Amino acid sequence: RPTHSLTLATPNRVAMSHACAARHSCSSVVAVISHRGRAALLRRFSSAARAPPVIDLSPLRDGGLSSSSPLVREVADACEQWGFFQVVNHGVDEDLCARAEEQQRAFFALPMEVKECMRRSADNSRGWYNDELTKQRRDWKEGLDFGSTPPMDWSLADADARNGTLDGYNRFPPADLLPSFRPTMLEYYDALAGVATGLARLFSLGLGMPADFFEPYLRRTQHTSYLRLNYYAPYTGEDPTQLCISPHKDAGFLTVLRQDVGCHSLQVRDRQAPDGWVTVR
Repeated sequence: RPTHSLTLATPNRVAMSHACAARHSCSSVVAVISHRGRAALLRRFSSAARAPPVIDLSPLRDGGLSSSSPLVREVADACEQWGFFQVVNHGVDEDLCARAEEQQRAFFALPMEVKECMRRSADNSRGWYNDELTKQRRDWKEGLDFGSTPPMDWSLADADARNGTLDGYNRFPPADLLPSFRPTMLEYYDALAGVATGLARLFSLGLGMPADFFEPYLRRTQHTSYLRLNYYAPYTGEDPTQLCISPHKDAGFLTVLRQDVGCHSLQVRDRQAPDGWVTVR
């Protein structure tokens, strides 16, 4: 099933993060965006002894937050106790999420020979792949990575020399096959980056610093974020221990993730019970 994640990283750190359809033990913070109502999500978790919190971001859009604001404390507690939380009322348009998922499904349904033309290479780590390893074990997934560029000018051609980064250039499927893919995904990228910027302000306040403390490092033309699209196909092998991705921790500053609403296989480790895993629904 599809998941989408955007990893926000500072300029001095290239993010190597995975949206997970398996087990996730957090070192950086992971926020899962959801369009379910908060009450509905809380009901889903009501039978669990412990679960990552569901946080309403509405007060973030109202402004006027301080280090003593309930939302700031709620996020700080989630970061300290879990390193992971779900957010509702995050401001990402539901129609945009639906269009992004539609385009993602269309991309992964393309013929293999089309995707092979976008395969990541030794000199360009952006693009499509189906051979990634996690914890020295091959993942059961396909993925597509693209991300920020030095000018952050989406009107430039992807192969324009000004778009070159340490990890290469963005690559998208041919416009004659999927004409809406690139514009939709870039719009989606910008929307998720907006969520990440708002969360960074909450982190700053929760640490007792000014709300804009991280902003010099996370300006549009400064950070090195990327968006990863993952597709986890039904497993057809014979190994009962195979996971889509092995248990892992994300690098980078923050991961904003959205999983397929019809398939809940994302799990997070309970720090109070290291051998316990909680499914995020």
